[in-house]
Amino acid sequence: MKFYEDQPGVWCLNRGWKFKETDCSDLPAGVRHDDIYDYTKAGGAKGPAELSFDDSGWEPVILPHDWVTEKPFVEQASPNHGYKKRGTGWYRLKFRLQEEDRNKQILLEFEGLSSKALIYINGTLCKRQFYGYNSFCIDITDMACFAPAVNLLAVRIEADAWEGWWYEGAGIYRNVWMVKKSPVHIACQGVYVKPEQQSDGTWKLDVETAVENSFGRDQRMRLEAALYLDGKKQREFPAVCKKVPGFARVIYEQSITVDQVEIWNTGNPVLYEVRSVCRGTDGEASEGEKVPYEGKAAEGEKVKAPDILLRSDSLDYLNTRFGFRTIRLDADTGFWLNDENIKLKGFCCHQDHEGIGVAVPYAVKEYRIRLLKKLGANAYRCAHNPDPEILDICDRLGMMVMEENRTFSSDEDTIAQVRGIIRNARNHPSVILYSIFNEEPLQGTLRGGRMAARLRQAVHEMDPARPVLGSFNGGYLEEEGAALSLDAVGINYNPKRYDEFHSKFPDIPLVASETASAFMVRGEYKNDEGLHIIASYDESCAPWGDTHRDAWRWVMERRFVAGGFIWTGFDYRGEPTPFEWPSVGTFFGTYDSCGFPKEACYLYQAFWTDEPMVHLAAPWGTGSTPGEPVKILIISNCQEVEITVNGRLVQRKPADRFQPELIRIPYEAGVLKAVGYRDREAAAEHTLAPVRSACALQIRTSSAELKGDGLDAVVVNVCAVDNEGNVIPDADQTVFFEISGGAVLIGTGNGDPNSHEPDTASSRKLFHGYAQAVIRNEGPEAVVVRVRSEGLKEANAVLPVRQIPHIPYVEEAKDTVVEGWRMYHQLLDQQPDILLSADVNDRNSFEPIEFHGRPQSEFTGKLNKFGVYQTQLSLTGNKGGRYLYFPEIKGQVWVSLNEEQVAERIHLTSGPLKVEIPAAFGNTGTCTVVICNQNTENREAGICAPVILSEDGGPKTEG
Repeated sequence: MKFYEDQPGVWCLNRGWKFKETDCSDLPAGVRHDDIYDYTKAGGAKGPAELSFDDSGWEPVILPHDWVTEKPFVEQASPNHGYKKRGTGWYRLKFRLQEEDRNKQILLEFEGLSSKALIYINGTLCKRQFYGYNSFCIDITDMACFAPAVNLLAVRIEADAWEGWWYEGAGIYRNVWMVKKSPVHIACQGVYVKPEQQSDGTWKLDVETAVENSFGRDQRMRLEAALYLDGKKQREFPAVCKKVPGFARVIYEQSITVDQVEIWNTGNPVLYEVRSVCRGTDGEASEGEKVPYEGKAAEGEKVKAPDILLRSDSLDYLNTRFGFRTIRLDADTGFWLNDENIKLKGFCCHQDHEGIGVAVPYAVKEYRIRLLKKLGANAYRCAHNPDPEILDICDRLGMMVMEENRTFSSDEDTIAQVRGIIRNARNHPSVILYSIFNEEPLQGTLRGGRMAARLRQAVHEMDPARPVLGSFNGGYLEEEGAALSLDAVGINYNPKRYDEFHSKFPDIPLVASETASAFMVRGEYKNDEGLHIIASYDESCAPWGDTHRDAWRWVMERRFVAGGFIWTGFDYRGEPTPFEWPSVGTFFGTYDSCGFPKEACYLYQAFWTDEPMVHLAAPWGTGSTPGEPVKILIISNCQEVEITVNGRLVQRKPADRFQPELIRIPYEAGVLKAVGYRDREAAAEHTLAPVRSACALQIRTSSAELKGDGLDAVVVNVCAVDNEGNVIPDADQTVFFEISGGAVLIGTGNGDPNSHEPDTASSRKLFHGYAQAVIRNEGPEAVVVRVRSEGLKEANAVLPVRQIPHIPYVEEAKDTVVEGWRMYHQLLDQQPDILLSADVNDRNSFEPIEFHGRPQSEFTGKLNKFGVYQTQLSLTGNKGGRYLYFPEIKGQVWVSLNEEQVAERIHLTSGPLKVEIPAAFGNTGTCTVVICNQNTENREAGICAPVILSEDGGPKTEG
């Protein structure tokens, strides 16, 4: 997520994870008192949520990760989820925080996981997340451990539950971040930038900043902010100097007036930035910068406190991108951007991409949105999946967004989730509309109206500047329903009721929130229901929908309709429509599921763009016989189109860009050509020639390079061509992908909605001449892509990897740490029986203890005293050859396993200790450590660092 690329204190948590699809519980294995007693305590989670759990056999994975992509298609599985079974899985990541992090706020930010999740940090359940599309943040400050201790982040995902009725994948399918902040800091997403144009043309720029204090001591701070454009400071805001009480969250306002600005629009998406700095301060001045502190003596009475010192160790920064632009939704005239009346030309898009499921890298999302803009689109509906990366991309590319909530309810938890969506979205100039539901059965009822009103209020409390609508498929004419509770109404399909709605509710703005649902398969020109094939002439649509041509005509001809969002921009997995098995995806897409263009793409180019174009949709020379009439759809935005066959004029007629002509011409070997004319001058042309034999493969990549940040990805499109470079539309050979260098292949596809080829295989059949692979950067070396197919000349591409400054990764801690240590509640005067133990119900004789880099304070200042430590070891398949490694242990030491002493150290009083675990120990048992303080120099003793379970007798720590 590029939102964080310039932010300090941010680390990426996408690497170092271990994963296993398993129903393994976090419940204790036994039912004894001590098992259950421990489980009910903070940090007491069991199973994969325990630090000491053995995950050595688990699969290493890199995020984003969708574990469903590796599964086969199964007819017995859900059609809605694309005939792939989901399940339950666990993720584990071990990492260290340094001692310098001890007095910082530590946040974990998840951009999205599918679907229901339990998130544990160091054995404590810290988050239940039941919304698979929403981003969220977890504060682990109080539960974190610091070096040399190891932290465990464990995530259990139950993906059998359905949140949507389409392919949802399973796993941590978006990025995870760690954010470290100073004790007094700007809250997560705590800056809200509110530009407002004044009547004199100037802009009032208000910045609302939430400042938090993560600890109990009151903190003084200075809040600064400045406006930047292209890295250059434009203006400074007045600074705020205040005291933030312990554990408090306080909101401050800063404001300036800006005379001249560059406006954000779809053609020139200018982004500004507010850079906010929160500086912790001390009350006593010594070295450093002194600033005035403004306090309050009594209500309304301001006083001056002594100058205070800015603390260099307490700085927090947040850079917030935004744009200057105005929006307005009018019931009579539709949508206005920067006082220009424009139609919203939009697409609805699900979030999956063929071959990689829902684990779509940022670069692939950007690739898809660029494809939509190429057709003249200016708007994107997140249907029905809010995604912070999509907003960032649309900001930069100039694409307006309808941000949509998935779950319709006014319960407290759902409202909290909606507030999170708004907090994510409200600084993005691309976001112009909020949709709080899609096709809800309660939409026309009293209950639905009340729920919608409460959600609208929750949205406007956080962002009053953007309209709130719902996407209705009925109930919008009911006066007690949600229509009268919202700022606008979105109508899904049923365009014949646009006029009826506008007549009944002339003061409510209307958006065609979902239109078309037209069917076609790329490269097909004959219908064959038995083979699940639909021709590409824009003649087929769902019973509730319309053809592309008719759907847009209804929107275009009505000024009061603000615009339309086509269902869909891309084919998507699941919800197979209009066919089921063996179809595994939809036929709705304007592009197919790989982003290869269907004929519908050229329809929207004609509808929405002014660059002269003409296109012939026809299978000319593909399986045709001489004299057989060939059906041809003539698509153009020119005034006239001339059609010739082998240079012979067939017709020249005026063209209607919104209702393209369908004709039939007898086939003859040769060239079919269309020329588009504007003002009687040839302006565009398109030629179809008889199909030749494929002789070679050709590679086209979405980028000429990869960025060396470990996050970047490239789409590799492959086609079969003849000796003149023309794509062969009926080529279906199997293509093999070979990737070497600093990248790996993460998925393949070809856009065929009926294909059952594996998503993650390194080969793919061409579908009507095309196939695709997606590769991800994982190293600094240049990437070589080689594609080959039997009988065709292979193709190669070299992609350099450009090293760039990037967000650092949190390093995986590979140690297997032994947990569950307890220390006897008192020191003893004599060396105890090595089998000293407590009754099963005795939770007081031995007290829980952790090791954090220092000896136990019980020993300090005392000599010739004995301390006893115990834990329960659980090993998998113990055959000997394993070791307990104590990185630092002070005092004389005796170690026993069950009833046998296995090690002692009586001549040294400091340093590491390695203890072999014999095969005779078995898989489980008690480890007891006795320590005697014999350190006459500083009178310290104890286990000073986490105990490591090692396979080779040496530590695996990373320092």
